[in-house]
Amino acid sequence: MSQIPVTQAPSLLPVLYPAASAPVGRGGNTYIYEAIRTTRGAAVSTSAQEVHLYEHFGVQPVRTIKYHSDQVTQIRVREESLMSSSRDGQIAIWDLRQSSNAPSLVFKSDDAVLSFDLSADSSLLVGGTQLNSDYVAKIQFWDPRAAGSPMTVFEDSHSDDVTQIHCNPNAPKQFLSGSTDGLLCTFDLTQPDEDDALQFVANTSASVSQCGYFGPDAQFVYAQSDMETLQLWTSEATQLVDFGDVRELGQGDVTIDYIVKCKYDSGSQRLYMIAGTNGGEVHLLHVGVESMEYIQKLAHGNSGIVRGFDWDLSDGWAVAGCEGGMLAWWSKSEQMASSIVTPTSAGPRRPGLNSRRFTPY
Repeated sequence: MSQIPVTQAPSLLPVLYPAASAPVGRGGNTYIYEAIRTTRGAAVSTSAQEVHLYEHFGVQPVRTIKYHSDQVTQIRVREESLMSSSRDGQIAIWDLRQSSNAPSLVFKSDDAVLSFDLSADSSLLVGGTQLNSDYVAKIQFWDPRAAGSPMTVFEDSHSDDVTQIHCNPNAPKQFLSGSTDGLLCTFDLTQPDEDDALQFVANTSASVSQCGYFGPDAQFVYAQSDMETLQLWTSEATQLVDFGDVRELGQGDVTIDYIVKCKYDSGSQRLYMIAGTNGGEVHLLHVGVESMEYIQKLAHGNSGIVRGFDWDLSDGWAVAGCEGGMLAWWSKSEQMASSIVTPTSAGPRRPGLNSRRFTPY
């Protein structure tokens, strides 16, 4: 594997300035697992088994949902619906137009649900589970219109935790799974059974922590690992590039300690890598097949490993959550940077948070 060149490309994205930051929940005693954008702002999941909803640049949640009895493993938003999965073996869906904190639908599994997605036409809910005591890792399927137990289960495609499920945004019957067994699997559910539905298998030789489709026709797949490696594949399991350990891509005053996530922007048809430092800085890079381009650094004045990140490039803002329990916002507006809101911290930080990256699963 050759050294991947990194060039400078600051003009690819608008400059984002710090806009607001605040502790979430119990501050230093609360991990943030994930931060995602919503139609009104952001949703944040925490180690307190809660999901907080924020308006844009908000420092206090407008709503807090606590339903799950174990760790919230993933959250998603589809229009006005909030969805969450948990180690308690449930996927819950809320209608955010309703004031009740009780979910409108609940889907149950016999095993801890680590990942899930809803098909592009909302006709199928797909979930991936933790390897159970019988050494079975499942991909399960529910009808989103009918709460309850799964209607179909795949048990043979993965041999370890199914950490990622992504439905193809252009093909409602196709989806991608990733696992700690190192495999990326693509499926076509127009086929009648698991063996026929499994279309392609790519062996990344590393535990897959995150993966996803990218490209205008979702014809490519990225895969990042627990060892901070990044690979690009076609959806037909042909490897395009192995960047190796991205921590080695740091240069000059740019330090990379881990990958936060990758984000595909359909408007520009570009894949971006969001990387972080143990001190809480966020680095934005454009990912090409033969090189990477460094864009900018986002600093927010709060130390802590960044766990969640999302943005809205069309409106020019971003949000991130740190292991230390801090939520940070950025905006393309310099005026917001001159009036940053940062409430006082809600308590001491838990010792050792920055000594290693916390693994939720």
